Amino acid sequence: MIIIGFDPGLAHTGYAVLNKAGNDISLIECGLVSPKRNKSISERLFTIFSETNQLIEKFSPDLIVIENVFYGKNVQSAIKLGQAKASIMLSSQKYQVDMVDYTPREIKQSIVGNGSASKEQVEFMVKKIFKLDDKTLKRNDISDAIAVAWCGANKR
Repeated sequence: MIIIGFDPGLAHTGYAVLNKAGNDISLIECGLVSPKRNKSISERLFTIFSETNQLIEKFSPDLIVIENVFYGKNVQSAIKLGQAKASIMLSSQKYQVDMVDYTPREIKQSIVGNGSASKEQVEFMVKKIFKLDDKTLKRNDISDAIAVAWCGANKR
């Protein structure tokens, strides 16, 4: 089973592709979709949509998992995250790939065992499970996306 996990964001959307075979879960690829900051919001959202389409075409996933947007202190940030999430959801629908979303709490619980874990704790567990280095995880958007995919893999 191929799973693509996404940590949506307008500046950086992290993604991770996992393969689940029985109880074994391996990392195939991870990285960032980083639309140019000087572009309009619609152009940035289209970049996320287009690059998500390319990932779906390349890996033919069985499942797409997205971190659910939650209300934070800044309403504008929550709206922008929701827009980035919607771009991924549209790609999922375009290719008829099953999609689920999980809250940050569910994702942290799945990978760390503590729903209140810090970003650093999530990154530590991702590094430990997949034997990754700082070069691979150049931004926490990537480790978050791996954790999102991991959560999806373990709930299926």
